Amino acid sequence: MKGTTPERVHTSRSAFFTVPNDIETFIPVIQGKLKRRLGYIRSNFIPELFADKAYIYPVMGFFKFLVTPSFWLYSFVLGFCFACIFVTVATLYYLFVLPVVLIWAVTTLGPIGFVIVHIQWLLQSNAVAITLTNILITPVFSNSIFDAVLERLGHSDFLDNAKRLPVAPLRKMSWKSPQYWLVFLPGQIISFKLKIATTILLSAVSLIPIIGPTLVNQILSPKRGFSYSRRLYVLKNLNPTQLKDKFYEHLGQFTGFGITAGLLELIPIMSIITIPSNLIGGALWASNELKKDV
Repeated sequence: MKGTTPERVHTSRSAFFTVPNDIETFIPVIQGKLKRRLGYIRSNFIPELFADKAYIYPVMGFFKFLVTPSFWLYSFVLGFCFACIFVTVATLYYLFVLPVVLIWAVTTLGPIGFVIVHIQWLLQSNAVAITLTNILITPVFSNSIFDAVLERLGHSDFLDNAKRLPVAPLRKMSWKSPQYWLVFLPGQIISFKLKIATTILLSAVSLIPIIGPTLVNQILSPKRGFSYSRRLYVLKNLNPTQLKDKFYEHLGQFTGFGITAGLLELIPIMSIITIPSNLIGGALWASNELKKDV
């Protein structure tokens, strides 16, 4: 009995210190992620922004949409939903916000203020309508449009194989784990606060007459570019961490694509066409990337 006691004490101490050692690895992991992603940006951003010409695909998607009637059905439904959202947002803005702004603008700027306020009304209504469409409507049709384009371009085998891949279950962290309270939850709170702060800041910038909506549109270029090609990486069964790494690895390409796509979406009313055509452009770009992998 005496000989076994020290062994039991040793075992219990080892088990006791396992969790703190695991938690201490969080900081090195975060440092590793930052170092890796900053390395991607430093080495890839400038070459991919210009050399890979991702910025041409939204234009190619626009013309592909115009000459391919088979894409019009999904696009018509998507465009119709956008038109309804745009009319609703524009009407509410005109009734409740524009009168107050108009009085101030005409008083301070004269007749030119009337023109500026109405241009701002169109730009902001269009921007809000695009955001709501992308949140509420686009996810329903985007995968169908994207996959239809890939199929027409000869990637049926890739699509069939991708859809047979087993989907890895999301790893859930138990709230009973110390890592949940010391690592996961604080990270989620910080992330949420950053999103709220960013949204408030961009909303404030968008209030700058004419320049504001255009500036916000271009600031969101990387995120926009990634959203239009994200389907490719989902089909490749990348997990959330890999998706984030892919975003930073090809940030230059996503920015280039997003700049052109954003400029097309910036034109009021034309977004009825340019939202689905940008989806087609993203699929054309994905097709080119798949051909490189062969």
